[in-house]
Amino acid sequence: MDFKISPVMNAEEILDKAFGRASKKTKEAKDRVDRKKKTASVKLNTVAHIIEDTIGRYEDEFPTLDILPEFYYEIIDIIIGIDDLKRSLGAINWAKRRAKRTLMEAAREVVSKEEEDEIEKVMNQAYARTDSFLKQVNENLEFLKDARKKLNSLPDIRPEHPTVAVAGYPNVGKSELVSQISSGKPKIDVYPFTTQEVGIGHFFLGYRKCQLLDTPGMLDRPKEERNEIEMQAVKALESLADLIIFLFDPTETCGYPMEKQEELCREIKDELSEIKFIEVENKLDLDRTDSDRFKISALEGENLDELTEMIKSALSEKYPMDNIKEEDLKYIKDPEKAPEEPFTDFEDLDY
Repeated sequence: MDFKISPVMNAEEILDKAFGRASKKTKEAKDRVDRKKKTASVKLNTVAHIIEDTIGRYEDEFPTLDILPEFYYEIIDIIIGIDDLKRSLGAINWAKRRAKRTLMEAAREVVSKEEEDEIEKVMNQAYARTDSFLKQVNENLEFLKDARKKLNSLPDIRPEHPTVAVAGYPNVGKSELVSQISSGKPKIDVYPFTTQEVGIGHFFLGYRKCQLLDTPGMLDRPKEERNEIEMQAVKALESLADLIIFLFDPTETCGYPMEKQEELCREIKDELSEIKFIEVENKLDLDRTDSDRFKISALEGENLDELTEMIKSALSEKYPMDNIKEEDLKYIKDPEKAPEEPFTDFEDLDY
């Protein structure tokens, strides 16, 4: 999901924009009072429409929370707060409606006035009330301004795609593995709910696009070393990941003894007990152990085809591959040459 929300203005900026546009509006009429009436009416209507359009755009562009995928709902609750976001969106909607009603009523009222000072009085009162409504929700607008930055910084993760998370201590070769079995160099993002960069790569199983996540800050250190937000994010990951590859470094050149690595593996298995696991030892080019775990060299590319087949097999129960031809599996290693995803019926066509 790719959030693209326009910059959010605060109350003063919205008012400056609305009043500035309105100040340029004039109307011709047969006499001075009539011109004053018509000009006042068009100014009031202009302010009303600009406030409605500006705030309405924010309401439209922020996600509809009740239909969000579970992963994004939980992440937004972690980094922003679902209740606070709903409260702020409700507050600016209230201000928009009150301002519009006040300004439109004033636009109708000025038409009935016969004195210029009375017209001016109605306008000034409507402007003052509008100013008050928006400034009452300025704190909510500032909240949404910050929320917009956080939402726009979230990576484009598709919950409907098969997802594999790579876990293990730092320097065991997770990023190298993501690079080797996904499409080119994985995109690196800074998640607002972790303290480190996160790698996202993609690969194909036949025609099906899959996501491969390297998730430091969540799955690369013991629970007691994670902050509260990272611990919550681990639970959010539970709703997204179909498979976890836990990567070991038996050479211990990563700086962590195997005892610690095995302890972390057990801890993550307990935390994410509903998710399938594959335990893999990396750095086969440096050390060949006697353990029963599958062994690879991410750096040298050794046994990566076999690991990819293991991933395919682990995902196949949830995402059946029976309709995929064997020759299409070449796209796992060369996804850029894969044909576009075919539609299955006419409802897929966009007229």
